[in-house]
Amino acid sequence: MVQYVFTPWRDRYELLLVREQMYTGIDTNAIEANEHSSHSEGSANLQNQQILDDQETQKRQHKAVARVSMWMQRGNCPHMVESTALLMAATLSDKEAAAGENAASSAYAVRAAYSAAFSRFVTGLLDGHQDKQRKQSMYSIAKTIGLPATFVELRHQSTHEQLPSLAKLRTAAKKALLWIWEYYWKQLGEDNSDACRKAVLRYLREGDESKLVALFQEFERWRPERVLKTVEEVKGSLPGNQAFLKCVELMQRLRESEEDKKSSKSGTADTTMKDTEPYTGEADEEDDFGWAQFKGTWKPKPIGIV
Repeated sequence: MVQYVFTPWRDRYELLLVREQMYTGIDTNAIEANEHSSHSEGSANLQNQQILDDQETQKRQHKAVARVSMWMQRGNCPHMVESTALLMAATLSDKEAAAGENAASSAYAVRAAYSAAFSRFVTGLLDGHQDKQRKQSMYSIAKTIGLPATFVELRHQSTHEQLPSLAKLRTAAKKALLWIWEYYWKQLGEDNSDACRKAVLRYLREGDESKLVALFQEFERWRPERVLKTVEEVKGSLPGNQAFLKCVELMQRLRESEEDKKSSKSGTADTTMKDTEPYTGEADEEDDFGWAQFKGTWKPKPIGIV
């Protein structure tokens, strides 16, 4: 029997695109192999990953957070995807608040955003592994799935005690994003069944010029940026100068097609503007039935007399 799985994303490429945008500027390779539990913040030897602060990186991360927010409205969004978006949104709010004028007054709100995101991440993850027949403690479940005990402690402090310091929350958010990468995002692997990539490979293999026109029209199913990016990836993976030249030719053709579409749209707009005569505000007196200035000597008349 066929079992259908409903996902909020349209295809696998969209999910991997969010992963790429979310972890832009985060080094996911230098991760400590063994996590050690400790009550002190400085006992962890994990090297804090540095996130690039340039505007392009933050713009991509904002797009990823907005897309996940849309997925949450559709439903069936995995908890790890939501937790990544919440932690990233808190990180972006922290950067924007630090760059603003009232950074001191916004610190408490940023701490609350970090705490809410972290508490929802830990609580939702551990509740999903809870045994309905025999209730277990959060520490035992965290040990089973490999979640650091410091995450459980920070969740308890954020929920029941005074909000943790901003420095502690920043470090915990970075560690949590790296842990989610290893636990969820890394397991997705690479997209080897990309339909756009298959279309590009079919175009490059085809030698008949008459069939290339039909194959080129298939690229309209995707955005031009995605097709160009796919061709760039294929160009770097295929061996041989002939494949390289075909990829360069295809990229040039895609750019020319996009420029032709833009020029045709602008030409249509110019034609429409030329066909429409500008309104000068002057109208013939015979056709003007609206309000007009009274000409001649004004003679007042009593009310009721025509």
